[in-house]
Amino acid sequence: MVNIKKYKKVAILQGGISDEYTISKLSASAVHKVLKNKYNCKLINVGNNCINLIKKIESFRPDIIFNCLHGYFGEDGQIQSILNVLGFPYTHSGVLASSMSMDKRKSKVFFKGLKISVPEEIDPFSKKLNIFPIITKPINGGSSNGIKILKNKEELNKFIKKVGTNLNRFLFEKFIYGREITVGIVNNKVCGIMEIKFNSALYDYNKKYVNVAEHIINPKLSKKIRDDLKKASINAHNAIGCNCVSRVDFRYDEKKKKVYLLEINTQPGLTNHSLLPEMARKKFTFFELCEILINNPTCEKY
Repeated sequence: MVNIKKYKKVAILQGGISDEYTISKLSASAVHKVLKNKYNCKLINVGNNCINLIKKIESFRPDIIFNCLHGYFGEDGQIQSILNVLGFPYTHSGVLASSMSMDKRKSKVFFKGLKISVPEEIDPFSKKLNIFPIITKPINGGSSNGIKILKNKEELNKFIKKVGTNLNRFLFEKFIYGREITVGIVNNKVCGIMEIKFNSALYDYNKKYVNVAEHIINPKLSKKIRDDLKKASINAHNAIGCNCVSRVDFRYDEKKKKVYLLEINTQPGLTNHSLLPEMARKKFTFFELCEILINNPTCEKY
């Protein structure tokens, strides 16, 4: 943890090179709007020219960097590695926690090692495969982009043929019927539990940012399930090494009375429709949430 008593200059990274470019811009805009009256803030657009990015950062010489990038390069350990080398403290998690959390297959193995329940992974080429529906998702990706439900063998075969040599970039899991639950963590403590209701099988990009799903703060859950959610979230957050904030997504199978951890997000969105700010709202204003982030930076030295 980096301790800097006074911040004056804040560089806010936005855009990026992933398919979450638009969400990143929205997050950065919201952060800039609330911080600019207290801090000397500069929005820095991130593209595919790394040298140019470094020049922009070093030219501004910020006291701290607010990382509003999402997806590939932004929350998978790559930008974090660059900032570590440059020596600028930055918000959210460091290299290892970011890269592990972004890789759904590796993080899933890690969570199983912690005795946290996760959906069963499926071998799409198994001759004995008879578990449908199956959910497939990119191993590295966010905002629920690329997630698809495969209802039968025919749909699976079509999908395999379509992605071709890119098949190794996808994870196949047993689809868990149940309620979509997410847990927010701020200051390394649970700040809220939310249920996301929608009229389809998937909580996808459309339900997150276009036709926004219904968000229910403190949904009706038994004490045991609520405790299970909190315990699994804090365990996953701490063990994987998340810094200050994260959002942990679950499916709750009401028939089995069991929660399954789907993934942990080290860079939760900060848009008007984002879940973490909404969960934290009763405890912190959006400005206070942003200040918590900039007052708990990291900059890893090896």
